[in-house]
Amino acid sequence: MNKSNKKFLEKYSRQIIMDQVGIEGQKKISKSSISIIGCGGLGTSAAQYLSMSGINNFTLIDNDYVDITNLNRQTLFTENDIGKKKSKILSRRIMEINKSVNINSYEEKVTSSNIQKFINKNSIVLDCTDNFESRLLINKYCHYNQKILISAAIQNFDIQAFILASWLHKKNPCYKCIFPELINDNEASCDEMGIIASVAGLAGIIQANLTLNFILGLRENFREFILVDCINFDIKKILVSKNKVCKVCNS
Repeated sequence: MNKSNKKFLEKYSRQIIMDQVGIEGQKKISKSSISIIGCGGLGTSAAQYLSMSGINNFTLIDNDYVDITNLNRQTLFTENDIGKKKSKILSRRIMEINKSVNINSYEEKVTSSNIQKFINKNSIVLDCTDNFESRLLINKYCHYNQKILISAAIQNFDIQAFILASWLHKKNPCYKCIFPELINDNEASCDEMGIIASVAGLAGIIQANLTLNFILGLRENFREFILVDCINFDIKKILVSKNKVCKVCNS
């Protein structure tokens, strides 16, 4: 056994000993390639736990700078990072967790003209943005280009999350099926509605866990809308189907 293999087995030993993972499962995790769009409360938490789990290939996209108001909920950022680009700082922190990681970092806002270069090479996309305009754009691209889309949203003490593959089966919904009335960005952001720190972290962890479940083939339910009330700790799972008049995935 060479030195790198020994390090691999030792570092991920607590996962490898699990029946659901094993050596082959850990290799699947390490070989996976993931795009994370949005390096805020959701993106930092998801990226942190996915890198700790052994993901070796990331594409990080965010055009924003670290602000003091971000520090209550956006893990891996410190006061020393204020004024610096989020994607660049997050890349550096992930590399401190996993030195063998390969990261492509973009300091841009995702648009219809540049989304291809962010997502095209990766099979899994985490939508960690905080506006409907970006979410609708990402959803549309993922449907037409057959990408697994894992999305979450947070507000106050509430979490919404789902994994989507609308292209995979005629009954699988896309994001637009779940929110058919969305036309433009009319959603209040965390800046306007507020968010508690732990809820943002938990939502990112849920996205990370949905990602690992998919990679390991543990559970694939592409018709499930997950709602978490973090005050009462109520978890609801609502089954949703493709909207027959959806202009994105049923046209």
